[in-house]
Amino acid sequence: MIGYIAGTLTTIAFAPQLLKALKTKSTKDVSLLMLICSTSGMTLWLLHGLIQQDNALVIANTISLALAGSLLVFKLKNEWHNGKKVV
Repeated sequence: MIGYIAGTLTTIAFAPQLLKALKTKSTKDVSLLMLICSTSGMTLWLLHGLIQQDNALVIANTISLALAGSLLVFKLKNEWHNGKKVV
C-alpha cells in the first residue's frame, strides 16, 4: 500500500508543470538536466519494477515517464524552435 501511495504522489508531481508548460507554451523555467535525469531514473525504476514484477513500480513509473517524457519532448522542441543549443 505504501508503494502505491508513494507512486501516486511522485506521479502527480509532474502534472502541474506539464499543464503549466502546455498552457503558457513555455518551458524556459524548466531545467533540461532535471528532466533528463528524472526521465532516465524513471526508466530505470520502470525496468526494475518489470524485473521484480512489482505492479506499484510499474504503474507509477509508466505514468510518471509519460508525463515527464512529454515535458522533456516539449522542452526539447521549444529549445530547438528558439534556436538554442540543446546539449
